[in-house]
Amino acid sequence: MIKRAALVLIGCVATGLAIAGAILPGLPTTPFLLVALWAFARSSDALLARLRRVPLLSHALVEAHRFEERRAIRPAIKLTALSFAWASVLFTLLTAGTARSYLFAAVALAAVAATLFMWWIPTDRT
Repeated sequence: MIKRAALVLIGCVATGLAIAGAILPGLPTTPFLLVALWAFARSSDALLARLRRVPLLSHALVEAHRFEERRAIRPAIKLTALSFAWASVLFTLLTAGTARSYLFAAVALAAVAATLFMWWIPTDRT
């Protein structure tokens, strides 16, 4: 029961981040969507079905399905994700500067995490 609740919570948080990633530059969508799909597949068929019907995530769902089949991410997706992640770091530095070092650190940490994730996941060359 606790495991199921934890998976539902993880899935909901990841879904929120995936939706935010579909709207905000610099925040990737697909990795969070993959986590949400994984969590809901193990905890709630109803939430999994609802997630698959979110129109805003349709493109990311196609990429997530590709990832499930091939266990790899297309180079264009990797390049786009990393470009937006590091552009967000630059934008934050230029607009907030070092006056808000906590904000810059959070954005930079997210970019590092995205870079490590994209490096870790194989590239789909087909």
